[in-house]
Amino acid sequence: MAHTPTKTAAFRAPIASVALVLVLAACAVTSPASPDPSAQPIGTPAASGPPASPSPAPRSATVDEIERLQAVIDADPSDADAQRDLGFALLQRVRETADPGLYAPAEAAFERARSLAPDDPLVLVGIGSLQLGKHDFAEALVTARRAIDLAPRTAIARAIEVDALVELGRYDEADDAAAAMLALGSDLTTLSRVSYLAELHGELEVAVTAMREATKSEGVAPENLAFTHVQLGNLLVYSGDLRAAAEAYDRALELVPGHAPALAGQGRMAVADGHLDEAIDRFQQAADVVPLPEYVIALADAQAAAGRTDEASRSVDLARAEIQLFEATGVTVDLDLALFEADHGDPDRALALAEAAYEATPNVRAADAQAWALHQLGRDRDAKRWSDDALRLGSRDPLLRFHAGAIAAALGDDTAARGDLELALSTDAGFSATHADEARGLLATLGD
Repeated sequence: MAHTPTKTAAFRAPIASVALVLVLAACAVTSPASPDPSAQPIGTPAASGPPASPSPAPRSATVDEIERLQAVIDADPSDADAQRDLGFALLQRVRETADPGLYAPAEAAFERARSLAPDDPLVLVGIGSLQLGKHDFAEALVTARRAIDLAPRTAIARAIEVDALVELGRYDEADDAAAAMLALGSDLTTLSRVSYLAELHGELEVAVTAMREATKSEGVAPENLAFTHVQLGNLLVYSGDLRAAAEAYDRALELVPGHAPALAGQGRMAVADGHLDEAIDRFQQAADVVPLPEYVIALADAQAAAGRTDEASRSVDLARAEIQLFEATGVTVDLDLALFEADHGDPDRALALAEAAYEATPNVRAADAQAWALHQLGRDRDAKRWSDDALRLGSRDPLLRFHAGAIAAALGDDTAARGDLELALSTDAGFSATHADEARGLLATLGD
């Protein structure tokens, strides 16, 4: 089995999540239900009233595996391998259902496995994967390095190290760790991280090549492989190969019918084409399959752009209700909550959250969150410094470029604004239905 990198992108245009989503870490284990927390849910502000419950998910092979492992454990609670693999299967089920209530039993299974087999590096890999999913990146790095000490040639442990270093903003160290990881072999686990690092540096050709190779990996759980095809599709959109991107999303849906990330990818392509009704349908389908706020926010943006303001308002409220579930399970939410608040809530709170996020994880996305919160507060000279920091690696991420362009426009730097806004739209005009409209509106006001 293999796994893909963490992308924490739950409330920004996906490519991550992991992200959120900046999420992405699944582990190669003996169980066929190896997890990929790369798309695991991320929290945002607490909602008023009771939390929403995830929609019932269709039965999957993961459920069968959980039941099988639980039966093994019931017969022999001292079976460390079964305890460990149950933890992995539960993490995979989090991925499939967006039910953060499964984190606790997954953690319990891993802890039981660790008490039974303290020298098993895969137990630490499982714990590190869970820590990545909950955005406890500093602890994930510690756990990954303990696993590496036990088994230096375990690529999945080094993959978690790479993910944690990226999210902590330690990019030079992440590059070195990725080189050590890649030396152990080329598969979905290693190539997906090489791809993400290249993407962060704006090297899209390298990113596409690595992710295309990752999709050829064998022995991978269908959902994990489908997600890799989605990541390839997202990169192909960024590279301008829209036909191949559409084929990648179709392939993901062949592997896993109703695959939510693929539906969301199709939704973004529909936004870019100006087909807002189709986009709304795709985002609604994605949210119905996996109730992640990122899909509901994309739905709200498409509804707002289509003039369906009442529906958009209800979707934002729904996202807030869903979000409380994730925050309540101990997921660190400051970064994505900051962006959500800047666009849909309180900019002052957004700034405080962004500052906290940067203190804990000084990465380019945390810098961007500070820039955007400051812009929403009218403090564009301060925002410019943080926006420059966010772009220091050369990323073409359309959301980061849109933010930079809007800040430059507010400062009267028409040349810089035009460059960043045009780059955002040419990279992916479907990155956000509302922000893409704002970008076009700003471009219309700029001088030659």
